[in-house]
Formats: sequence, C-alpha cells, structure tokens
Amino acid sequence: MKINGWDISEAQAKQWNVTPGFPEIENESEWQRGSPLPFFTGNFVGFKTIQITFLVYGNGRNEILENCSMLLSKFLEPADLELDGFSHKFHGIMSKNDFSENPLGRLRITNNRLSKVTVDFSCYEYAEQPDGSPFQESTSGKSETTVTNPGNIYTPAAIEITPQLGMGELTVTGITYNPDTGEDIPVTIRKLTADKTVVLDGETGIWTEDGQKKSSDDIDIWALPSLRPGANNITLSSQRINLSVKFRPRYM
Repeated sequence: MKINGWDISEAQAKQWNVTPGFPEIENESEWQRGSPLPFFTGNFVGFKTIQITFLVYGNGRNEILENCSMLLSKFLEPADLELDGFSHKFHGIMSKNDFSENPLGRLRITNNRLSKVTVDFSCYEYAEQPDGSPFQESTSGKSETTVTNPGNIYTPAAIEITPQLGMGELTVTGITYNPDTGEDIPVTIRKLTADKTVVLDGETGIWTEDGQKKSSDDIDIWALPSLRPGANNITLSSQRINLSVKFRPRYM
C-alpha cells in the first residue's frame, strides 16, 4: 500500500483490512402541502468513508510507537491512497484514527512486536491510466465529438481548447450542466488567439490561456466542467479547433 507514493513498509506497516464505504447522499426534494406532485432534485454526492486497519511492527515498544507515528503523519494532509487489492485510488484525508497496543494479547506490552492502527479516511474514489495520467480523448477539425466516461457518477474534467486561428467567440456545449435538472448549459469563450490553449479546469475551477489566468469577462460559464457517466456529446461552434478532454473517472 502507498500513501502519496510512499510505501507503508518503510514504517514496518502492512495493510491488514479495508472496510469499504459508499458516499453520503444529500437531497433537497420536497412535497409541498397542497401540491399534487413532489418536487424532485438530483442527489448531491458527498464523502465516502473507508476504514483501513494496519498492523505495525517493530523491535520493541519504542520502535513500534515511532513507526505508528510515522504512518499517521502521512495522513495529516490530503492524500492519494493506493490500496492493496483495489484497482481504483482514493483521494481524501483522515477523519479519525484508533490505536491498539498488543492487539493479539499474547505478549506483555513491553515485549510486544506489533500494534494495530485503524484510520477512517474521508475521500472520493477515482481511476487513472496505468502510468498515473488522467484519461484523455482528443479531436481536431470537428464540430462534434463523443467522450466516454467509464465512471458511474459525474466526473470533473479539464477542457483544453486550442484555436487554429483567432476568433472572437466560441460556444461549447456538453461540458457543463444544471445540477438540478441535468440540462446542458452552453459555455461561451471570447477573444481566442491562434495556437494559444484555453484550459477550463473542472477540478480547480481555474480558467487559463497559454498558462496565464484568462479574464472572467472573456468567459460565460455557470458550472464547473464535468462529464456524465457514459457517452458525452460535446459540440463546438467552429471546426477550426483542437480539443482535448482530460479526466479521472469517479465512482460511488
């Protein structure tokens, strides 16, 4: 198992057990008095909490405690977890931890050779390519393309648009949605320069052009770019565009 690329074996620890979980769900649907039908809104997907139990070894009590301390210190900041036996990764932060000395109860504490550490990890689950890069689909010279998201919930996406020539305005549909209805909301980008890439990053919420922040006056956008599960049809108001969509599929 790895935490931000750090192998837990460096703390003489090993992953012993993982208790999976599913995300918290919030919903503001209501049935108002006198209305013949309820008003439904889409669910909001929150954190999922997984519980990971570690066995931590050492030559005596002091070394075990030092190893436990080293392990827990890796959870103090947001982290990416690569769990043994899981194909997806988990990004989040520790919400709770528990420590138990001599969990097997076979030796005196002073002669103990292992301890147990349990961590509750609030996170989301995602996938990426084997080399650690995001999924990517690109096209050029087309006004319409389809991007397939293998995840099963809405997934943030980074939309990279490189015009082949300067243009005053470009409209893109299929990358932002009304969170309540799921309806497409068009995005308008103005003042595009030939060969300068505009990036609309759905994870950071930052819009850039040629690596510099692009003025909000030049972009009409009302939601963070994301992809629905399955096929996503993206349309452009011009064919003179190189388009790249990068994303890490998310899962319940």
